[in-house]
Amino acid sequence: MPQPVPVRRPVAGTVAVLAAVSVWGGMAVVIRFVDHIDGLVLGFHRLWIGAVATLVVFYATGRRLTWRALRLSIIGGIAFASDIVLYFSALKNTTVANATVVGALQPALVLLVAGPMFGEPVTASIITWSAVAIIGVVVVVYGSTGAPVWSLTGDLLACGALCAWTVYFVASKRVRRELPPFDYLAAMLVVAAVIVTPVALLSGQRLAPDGAGEWAWIALLAIGSGGVGHLLINWAHDHVDLSVMSLLTLAVPVVAVISAAVFLDESIEWIQVGGMGIVIAALGVVAVQSSIGEQGHAEPLVAAEQHGPGEGT
Repeated sequence: MPQPVPVRRPVAGTVAVLAAVSVWGGMAVVIRFVDHIDGLVLGFHRLWIGAVATLVVFYATGRRLTWRALRLSIIGGIAFASDIVLYFSALKNTTVANATVVGALQPALVLLVAGPMFGEPVTASIITWSAVAIIGVVVVVYGSTGAPVWSLTGDLLACGALCAWTVYFVASKRVRRELPPFDYLAAMLVVAAVIVTPVALLSGQRLAPDGAGEWAWIALLAIGSGGVGHLLINWAHDHVDLSVMSLLTLAVPVVAVISAAVFLDESIEWIQVGGMGIVIAALGVVAVQSSIGEQGHAEPLVAAEQHGPGEGT
């Protein structure tokens, strides 16, 4: 039976999303510290470490993984594995700014499906501020095209990751009506790890990281980004509309660019600073409007979640 829908907490949900995207943005630079394996192999290790760590905590809290949970998580797991491999490969081939900023175009794709699929209100305000935020993202990308590590191949890989990430977001929203967040996270990571394993083994790439230092970075990536970040996002699905949540992920490239400047010495041009300011301002407006709007219309929104699109047909 579907899980009971909890009372929506838009402010806490928004904070959870912003905390998750901050972790994701910071973790982007960690991928550069693992120099001796490619994106596919890095994704293979990250997914298995994340899956095993999550399962240990999952079973320690008395929960049990079911075949139903695994079945419901298949699409999300496949999409997530694809996103991880493509995104990690992109970060190996282009700037941190470009790889993360291309992914920030996701709100434009999500807006096309959030309304019809989930009955969520996609208001003119959300569309307008989405356009403003995406303009800011484009400015950030433009400011980095002269960097020596930029490449078209890396940007195309990032576009593939963008499509996979969008599918993951939409699939996760649907499954979260059936599974609690921790159950879904555990099942999804198991599916993703199993899916990527034969691809990595047949790739011919060297699977062993170069020493304990790289293992530590991979573990940090798996537990921080994969565990904490995605658990927060999965919890927030009950409290924040998908269109708003997707827009808030535009904070990822801002955090990533700043982190890359601090830890990787990737330069930040003034035009990029301006673009990041536009993104942050647009995100702030959307977050505030979403929280105020949901607090004023709590009951109808809960009812909409309980009677989702397609029910009764």
